[in-house]
Amino acid sequence: MHNTQIENWLKLAGGKENIKLVEHDKGTTTLALKDSTRLNMSVLASTEYVVDIRVTSEQCHLVIRDESSLIYNALQGVGEEEGTALQEAGHAKKNRFSILHFVSDVFRPLMPAILGAAVIKILLAIITLTYSSADSSALLDSQTFTIFSIIGNSVIYLLPVLVAISTAYRLKSNIYVAASIGGLMFHPEMTMLMSGEKEVHFLGVPLVSQPAFYSTPIWVILTICAAAYLEKAVQRISPKFSKWMVAPFLTLLILVPLVLMILGPIGTWIDEYLPEALDSLVANAPVLSVMLLGAIFSLMLIMGLHYWLIAIIINEMVMNGGSMVIAAMLVAIVGQAGAALANGIRSKEPASRRLAFWATGTAILGVVEPALYAVNMRKRSSFYAALLGGAAGGLYFGLLSVKAFAMVGNPSLVSLPLFIEEGSLNLLHTCIGVVIAFGVSGGLTYWMAGMDRNGDRGHRNPALSNT
Repeated sequence: MHNTQIENWLKLAGGKENIKLVEHDKGTTTLALKDSTRLNMSVLASTEYVVDIRVTSEQCHLVIRDESSLIYNALQGVGEEEGTALQEAGHAKKNRFSILHFVSDVFRPLMPAILGAAVIKILLAIITLTYSSADSSALLDSQTFTIFSIIGNSVIYLLPVLVAISTAYRLKSNIYVAASIGGLMFHPEMTMLMSGEKEVHFLGVPLVSQPAFYSTPIWVILTICAAAYLEKAVQRISPKFSKWMVAPFLTLLILVPLVLMILGPIGTWIDEYLPEALDSLVANAPVLSVMLLGAIFSLMLIMGLHYWLIAIIINEMVMNGGSMVIAAMLVAIVGQAGAALANGIRSKEPASRRLAFWATGTAILGVVEPALYAVNMRKRSSFYAALLGGAAGGLYFGLLSVKAFAMVGNPSLVSLPLFIEEGSLNLLHTCIGVVIAFGVSGGLTYWMAGMDRNGDRGHRNPALSNT
């Protein structure tokens, strides 16, 4: 958002001093004004801005379409001393904190880097499949190809640090302490300690040998939220000369070990029971297991549980020659792509539309993070629709026993050749399942977005509106 545009919004509102409160909810930013007579309507006549002006008795609110939170981020904090004014007005639905929306807000500033790296990864995947013959092995094994692969994976590798910094920035806490927390598992000695060669205990508490589990974005975000709360609490009670040092000291000394002691037993329990339970489910109830994995794989990805699927996939490959788990992962990822596309079509915010369309493309080609975190998690309806799309595709795959016949990290349309089985229709059924997952998630998202928009129109106060 350019400075001139912010100045225009302030001019429309009658100046910064005329704003009681700025709040953001479900793709809109609302400005509660003190005096409606100070509105400068000439701004709307000279620009293409879209705003809904609501006046009820003595209350005046400007409801601005702001799906990318640009306006809210620029005006955040204005009029905070009257923070209950908007709730007391009762002009709209009550704003409720949503962890999904917050996580999406954390990821949105990271999207340029993630999308740029995603394009490199996709190009390398296409090259790998195209030049997989023995004559081209020199290209794939070359140091140049390896370095490009590292460049493409660098953003995902450093994602815990980037997520920690973005979370701290949103919470206005110390970004350097946050980066230190996010990079904890990258320390060479910690990596070596957690390599799995021997059991690891911290203050008597077992730690699972899955370093990536502790660096999963959701756990990093929750840790930085706790660190921000601790920092503010300490600053209120600490002497002025030591405020800058005491909060980081307590965060690193107490909070980080506490998080490890909480996640350690959880990860150990998961490591002990989850692979066995999923392996038994896949063996005894393949249809149910593939449908269930198609629905919950995105949730497993968010919580860092997808790392435990690797052992199951390897076991499937050895015992059956193919993997139904990879097939379930495929429809789950495609479901996220379908929901992201529907969000892009429905969105009226140009920045959100562009992001949704780019995220759709990268998800279809195997990089699901932009669609999952930055697009679909902003709205519960689209997030749930993506899960249902994955379940629908998984059900079809389970009924037709669709399998992948080679290992792949994140399955995508690029990896469809891995589903080819001579003398069978496995590839055809794979394509049909992909279409089902994409269509169900996209259709549900588009329909529910329309229902939400119609519901919002029904709650508008007709006293005064300008669009």
